[in-house]
Amino acid sequence: MVMLGNRTDVEEALEGRLATDPRRINVAISPDTVRALERLIECEDVTLTEALRRLVGYGDFVYRAMRDRGEQLFLTGPDGPREVVLL
Repeated sequence: MVMLGNRTDVEEALEGRLATDPRRINVAISPDTVRALERLIECEDVTLTEALRRLVGYGDFVYRAMRDRGEQLFLTGPDGPREVVLL
């Protein structure tokens, strides 16, 4: 069973579904998240759904690398490398 806080209606709706089945969710997002999605939509010429998929995928990749595998992430730019730290 997927635990989603005290939302037993959502938990019951998700039971028995394959992990690969698409799901619809309604969420409230911050203005910063809206801007991140809009930036990706504009720069990559993708739909809102695709922008959300990509950003969640990027975040999951970084999260798993750092939390599950204990790896460090560094970004290198004109000012040199800097470490990315998850809080």
